[in-house]
Amino acid sequence: MDQTTLAAQVREKTGKGVAHRLRAQKLIPAVVYGPHSEAPLNIAVDPKALRQAIQTPHRMNTILTLQLDKGGERMALLKDYQQDPVSREVLHADFYEVKLDETVIVPVPLSLEGRAEGVHAGGILTQLRRELDVVCLPNAIPEKIVQDVTTMKAGAALHVADLKAPEGVKFRFLTNFTVATISVPEAEETPAAAAEAAAPKGKK
Repeated sequence: MDQTTLAAQVREKTGKGVAHRLRAQKLIPAVVYGPHSEAPLNIAVDPKALRQAIQTPHRMNTILTLQLDKGGERMALLKDYQQDPVSREVLHADFYEVKLDETVIVPVPLSLEGRAEGVHAGGILTQLRRELDVVCLPNAIPEKIVQDVTTMKAGAALHVADLKAPEGVKFRFLTNFTVATISVPEAEETPAAAAEAAAPKGKK
């Protein structure tokens, strides 16, 4: 599992004025929250350092150790962030505090691999879900869920309950939704059938 360290400054004040002053210092406001915190912790982090910290195969599921300038540390996942719509600069970040011995629920990419039999037969593979919610310990979060679709035939559908989760990981879902389908190829029209269809019909 990917783990990186990120320096964080604890801040007492909040508001637009504080946010402007932080950005003038090349920092952004952020907050750490979770079931183990009595109240959210307001911090400030370097947005460039944050981007670098999640440049791992796990991306936003990278475990971050937030080193607090006033002492102590918090282990967290980057839950969400806001970007400027024009410059794409990060403006704010939300961190979710985790414990290594307690499960979390996170989205993980789904990758379909292999060339399906139904595609060989002329069908079209359509992936309906790109991410799946998984339940596991933080250190067991997979980079992605890989599913081999080689044996899928035309007209077949792949559901979430059909997928095999990695060891220590469970899929979280309320209904057995479809993650991929292979459409049935249309029957090709023979020259004889085309000629018959084009011929004028006689009166009865």
